[in-house]
Amino acid sequence: MKVTQIYAYPIKALRPMPLDTARLTKQGLEHDRRFMLLKVREDGSFQNVQIIYFPECARLFQAIDGDDIVVTHRPAETATQNQGPDPKLRVPLRPDTAGLGTVDIQLFGADTRAYRMGAEPYDRWFSTCLGYEVILVYIGDGRRRILAHSPRQEAEAEAERERANTNTAPTTTTTTTSSSSFSWLSSITSYVTGRPQKPTESEEDDDDWLTFNEAAPYLVASQASLHDVSSRLPPGETVDMMRFRPNIVVDGDEVTCWEEDYWGELLVSPRSSDSGGGGDDDGSKQEIDDSSDSNSNSSRNRTCRLALTANCGRCNSINIDYETGRMAEGEAGTVLKKLMRDRRVDAGDKWSPIFGRYAHLLPAQQRDAVRTTTVDHQDTSIGAVISVGDEVKVTRRNAERTVWRWPKT
Repeated sequence: MKVTQIYAYPIKALRPMPLDTARLTKQGLEHDRRFMLLKVREDGSFQNVQIIYFPECARLFQAIDGDDIVVTHRPAETATQNQGPDPKLRVPLRPDTAGLGTVDIQLFGADTRAYRMGAEPYDRWFSTCLGYEVILVYIGDGRRRILAHSPRQEAEAEAERERANTNTAPTTTTTTTSSSSFSWLSSITSYVTGRPQKPTESEEDDDDWLTFNEAAPYLVASQASLHDVSSRLPPGETVDMMRFRPNIVVDGDEVTCWEEDYWGELLVSPRSSDSGGGGDDDGSKQEIDDSSDSNSNSSRNRTCRLALTANCGRCNSINIDYETGRMAEGEAGTVLKKLMRDRRVDAGDKWSPIFGRYAHLLPAQQRDAVRTTTVDHQDTSIGAVISVGDEVKVTRRNAERTVWRWPKT
């Protein structure tokens, strides 16, 4: 099994940006979803711009050029020909937030404060392109809590279940599971050994949090399952993977459709041969330059592990036609309905069909410390680089499908 596609979304809701190579962080692919748009309502409040409600954002293309995100508006022929004051807009990847105003945001039940990039040129350019007033915001040093399904939370829940099954009480009445400042590894270690673990400074700084991703830092999907979706359409029609907005797409000769429902953990490592790119290259993909990384030439920085902790329930966004920036017509506009027939497989999200798995980057040595098994690769995980063509191995399978339990808001 190999990585066949990588997508990043520097500005949330805009068209996916395909990559050949990307660096991983605990909060997602580098630069992923650090910006988002907010629509200004008549009463002055804001609405999060998400692709399901604003399908026209599919015609806003984004690419990284040096230290900037370059956004280009390419309206479909049938769409309103709104064009910004300039053909393209450049947005700095790492803007200076000094002096910028702020706005409070709630996304997927988790709150944060973001920085307003400013009316000129950002708000004006996007507003002109879209035909309604929006503002551009940057996450900066803001953090959104992960409300469920982080590896730490899953490990704690697993330890609780194991304790309940064995009817064994902890050896101490003081535990660490309620403190969000404890890394998930320290929490599970305290359960296993019965000793509370004081977090190190680095663990406190590296706690679980999100940028403008909705429920997890990564979304993993398989090409085999996409083929199954396309098979539900009339002959000659296919569904583009962009509709499902994943970060990492995998495929292989022996991968069967919906097999990922049971994946618990993946190991991604460099392909055994540098020849062969793992897919067609049409020249449209980019690489995130990692030449500044002192470990970039080290094989240990090319191996990472991902914990797949939850299913991704789907909505009407998978019915969007990315060529028109509107809901698709005909059979292509009924993909959600077709999947409702047999893909409502998560008891915790019983009205939504499932496609893809939410994932988190695992810290180095987690597997060794918790599961007492070893991996053949020494890796740093955080800051690891993945590329199209990298080999993927399932290192843990779940006996049953995971159940969605995001808190209701």
